[in-house]
Order: sequence, then C-alpha cells, then structure tokens
Amino acid sequence: MRAPRASVATFDIVGLGMATVDLMALVPRLPGSDEVFETEALEIEGGGPVASALAAASRLGERCAIIGSTDRGTWGDQVVERLELVGVDVTQLRRRAEGIAPRSVILVEADSGRRSILYSRGTVASPTPTELPRELLGRARILHLDGFHPDAARAAAELVRAGGGTVSLDGGAGVSWPGLGELLPLVDLLIVARAFAVRETGLEDESRAAEALSRHGARHVVITDGERGAWSLVEGVVRHQSAFAVPVVDTTGAGDAFHGGYLHAVLRSCEPADCLRRASAVAALACTRLGGRAGLPDEGELEDFLQHSRH
Repeated sequence: MRAPRASVATFDIVGLGMATVDLMALVPRLPGSDEVFETEALEIEGGGPVASALAAASRLGERCAIIGSTDRGTWGDQVVERLELVGVDVTQLRRRAEGIAPRSVILVEADSGRRSILYSRGTVASPTPTELPRELLGRARILHLDGFHPDAARAAAELVRAGGGTVSLDGGAGVSWPGLGELLPLVDLLIVARAFAVRETGLEDESRAAEALSRHGARHVVITDGERGAWSLVEGVVRHQSAFAVPVVDTTGAGDAFHGGYLHAVLRSCEPADCLRRASAVAALACTRLGGRAGLPDEGELEDFLQHSRH
C-alpha cells in the first residue's frame, strides 16, 4: 500500500468535502426498543462522500489529496489515520482546535443488508475560500466535490478550471442544498443518484433526466440507481451499465466507490462505456465487505474481476 505523498506538488485528484468516522456493526437483525444482543462484527471505518471516493481512486493508483476540516481529538485522529492507510494526502486537512468531526453509527443486518444509520453532522468549522491552497488547486487534474462547504467549493472549482483542470461533483441523493445552482455550471463530470436526477429535473426517465442535467454544461452526466445499474450521457450518447452480481455484505459507501472508480477511468482516458463499467465494478466490490472502504480493490483486483465477470 502506498504511503501518503505530501511532497507531490501535482495531484491527479484533489477532493474538497466531508470526512467522517463510521462505527460499523454487523448485526443478526436491526434492533427494536430495549433489545440487547451481540454483534457479528464491529469495526471503525472512515467515511464521507469525497473522502471515500478519494480512498477508492487512491487504491487504484491515483495520487489523491483531501482539503477539509476535522478536529484535533480522537475522532480527527481516526479520520486522518483511515485516509493515510489508503494513501490519501492529508496535508490540507485542517485540524481545528474547536468542534468535533462528523461521525456515524451504522447497523447492517447480516442476512438482508438492510441498514439503520445514526449520524452527527459534527461541529468543526468548514474550510473558507481564503484557506484554500491555490497553487495545489491550480495544478490539480481533477477536483472532486460533494456539496459540502459550498462557498469554498465554488472558489475551488473556479481555481481548478482556471488551471485547466476538471471539476467533478457527487450530487448525492438527499435534499437540495444551498449553492447548488451556482456550482452546477462549473461542473464537468456530474454523477448523481437517481433521486437527485428526478428531484432536479422532474423527469422519471433516466435518459431524459441526464439530458436535462447536461444543459448545465457537464460533459459527463451519470445517474446511478443501485441494483438497477447506472446510465451515462457523454457526447450525446446514452449508455446503461447493469449492476454486477456479487455477494453483498454492506452497501455503505458504494456510491462513493463508484465515483472514485469513474474518476480513475477518466484519468486513464477510458471510453465512456468502459468508464461506466469500471466504476460499477468498483462499487460492486466495495459491497462485499463491511464498511465503505474495506472492499475497495486495487488495480490488479479490479482487472481480475472485470476479466472474469459476465458483464
């Protein structure tokens, strides 16, 4: 496994977004009120949309760095340690004296994969536009965003575009967030869950929704929908990739893994259909282990999976 590369001036992917700590529990069933029983597995894992996408891309061989905020206590130590384990540079992850990092407790039902998620947003202050590492962003090949820290995200996107880089956005699936309308015209690679696409366009059909989203200016628009697979619109052509059949343990972070795999494929100049296929494979492999990062493949493991897959 590669060590963090803080001395590298140019990164393939720089991420700006949330980094969390996830306490993962594999349970025989989701508990009811006042129930007490033993877990089948209990693990501490790193989480967060941008952080886990960077973890996926770094495992595949890309040089990745994260910009963000965390605390100076035990939770922040875990955030940093989990990113360093997968080779993500944390030089620009500010350790704040005040506040606590975001964290989650995720219960996964062993037989069904159903989940219950308890989370705290944390109280660490967001990075500000004036805190951004301008030189690093000006040299980044791709900037990956997740909608958190909207003021800093817009400023970072402008810096990356001015330097000739590409801006990627994980649109997520939750409620619409402030600043989205100002950020979308700065995005080149837009990857969103189907719920996001339907909410923003009012269109149920994935092809039509992708076309509507592309009017904001993104060159790649991708819509994901779990077991139904993913759709992309690139250069006017809509493509669909079925989900890979794998023994699913936990779907936590599968979308983040998809993003990391897609960015890796774009950086390797893969054809649009291959970008979709590789990203889907990375997401599928991530589901085979408990937590959002334990199942992330390296490049050799990804190639072996693709070679032996029916898709």
